[in-house]
Amino acid sequence: MKKISLILFAGLLWFSTANGQNEKFKALFIYNFTNYIDWPGGTGSTFVIAVYGDSPIISELQAISKIKKVGSASIEVRKISTTAEIGNAQIVFVPAQKKRSLSEINQALSGKPTLIISDLATSDFGINFIVVGGKQSFQTSKLNIEMHKLKVNSSLIALGTLVN
Repeated sequence: MKKISLILFAGLLWFSTANGQNEKFKALFIYNFTNYIDWPGGTGSTFVIAVYGDSPIISELQAISKIKKVGSASIEVRKISTTAEIGNAQIVFVPAQKKRSLSEINQALSGKPTLIISDLATSDFGINFIVVGGKQSFQTSKLNIEMHKLKVNSSLIALGTLVN
């Protein structure tokens, strides 16, 4: 099953473009990332994805949450405006317009089992969305992912660009 997911995920990387469908592709990437990350103690009955601030990705993630699960866990998408609202989120997505909140987010999530995904193209987070040759792609920081007590599958690292 993981092999099929890996092939589909690679296909998504190959065919995605940086046009109006970009947020839909990012939401699909985020969902697919859950297949390659292990959270300590599992994911529980609800898998929480928090989006820091306003972003069109929220509606795309909500659409996915209506039809998909992470393992046996239902997906809850939360829009948050402060780090205090992160709570027990397994994933936090940080859009580019929240660049000023970078150090606050890192400090609030230091050592917590939370995958931080951003649009900031910085090595400070676990996964960063980038556009390469007009195609949506991503960078991974294995070091930052593991600092958050998460285990990342080497297949995910191979699909993106390793930054450290």
